[in-house]
Amino acid sequence: MDHPPVSPRARAARASLTLPVVLTPVLRWVNTVRAKVRGVAQSLVEGRGPYARAFENLIVALVIFSIASIGVESIPGLPEWATRALYVAEIVVVAIFTFEYLLRLVAARNKFGFIFSYQGLVDLLAIAPFYVLGVDARWLRALRLLRVLKLQTHFLETVVEERTRELAEKNAALEKAQAQLKAELEVARALQLAILPASFPARSGCEAAARMIPATTMGGDFYDYIELPDGQVGLVIADVSGHGVPAAFFMAVARTNLHELALHHIDPGECLAQTNDALCAQNPLDLFVTVFYCVLDPKSGVLRYANGGHNPPYIRRAAGTVETLRGAGGLVLGAMPSGRYPTHTVQLVRGDRLVLFTDGVTEAFNPAEELYGAQRLADEVHVHGGGTPAALVERICQSVTNFAGTAPQSDDITLTVLTWGAP
Repeated sequence: MDHPPVSPRARAARASLTLPVVLTPVLRWVNTVRAKVRGVAQSLVEGRGPYARAFENLIVALVIFSIASIGVESIPGLPEWATRALYVAEIVVVAIFTFEYLLRLVAARNKFGFIFSYQGLVDLLAIAPFYVLGVDARWLRALRLLRVLKLQTHFLETVVEERTRELAEKNAALEKAQAQLKAELEVARALQLAILPASFPARSGCEAAARMIPATTMGGDFYDYIELPDGQVGLVIADVSGHGVPAAFFMAVARTNLHELALHHIDPGECLAQTNDALCAQNPLDLFVTVFYCVLDPKSGVLRYANGGHNPPYIRRAAGTVETLRGAGGLVLGAMPSGRYPTHTVQLVRGDRLVLFTDGVTEAFNPAEELYGAQRLADEVHVHGGGTPAALVERICQSVTNFAGTAPQSDDITLTVLTWGAP
């Protein structure tokens, strides 16, 4: 069967469709080769490969040799063999410089930009006199000194780039370590706050509230409620010297010891004496803790207490007057063994409120470096002490915050308020 003749236009159309199919593998191969050649060039002249430093050292050595050959060729009566040797050496130098120039041209992303850049012109001046004027133009080789300046600039840029990269890596590692440390400290803070009692033991006619606000991630203050025999309740407020993690660890040790010993020594003074001896035996950092410990009989309202160097608490009487518990002072715990802590007794009447606090309250500073002071605290207790313990704790904390303003918190703040004979 005869086929109709194919017109020239149809043949041209078929050829235009076939040509891209044939050229596609070729173009792909060309692009691959070009990428590999450019990669090799960049590894040699841009400091990315293992031989880049050696190649730079070779160029510097050739520049020095080329400049030195100017003086050697100027020596009168130079032997013919020496002249020929220098001629061959000059050809080798120019060939290597030309090879380097081509490598930099291949590696450059902007070819024309490189050719007319300072570095490109310096590289061109290193070889152009040879090709234009011949080897006899040896005095023009002095222009190769510019290559030393260029390489020095390149060395400095490379060093700065390496140091910048190292600094960035170290900063990233430091930020990661700080983030991890912060996360761990936040967990430790949560655990520390979790070991403090959330509520006062259920006793008829008794109501209490407490709060601890660390100055740093972890604090050295603590409070505790201890259920004792015959329905009595022990109340503790304490302040460890120092801040941060060491104080937090010593706080945990002190709280654990006092809590355990209180179950075996009902008398507050004897309990503090035993706790002091225990802390002195396990205190490698020479820390100490101030402690106020009292035992309340919820049935009678009798409060027995002992003080180990802590701020004496306030009692707001039902009538509205505020007084300080006597028996202030005493030796701090953990500083010296065999201390003695006398026990005192006070009778509470219905509606009395006991306010225990650490010096983070009275020694809070404002931006003018003024102290909050004991008088402001006593005034707050007097004016706002008629409400619930939780309301008084909130009021005092807010008062301290308002007073401090923008000044940073200088110490842990801890408060405990107990009402006896509440309806």
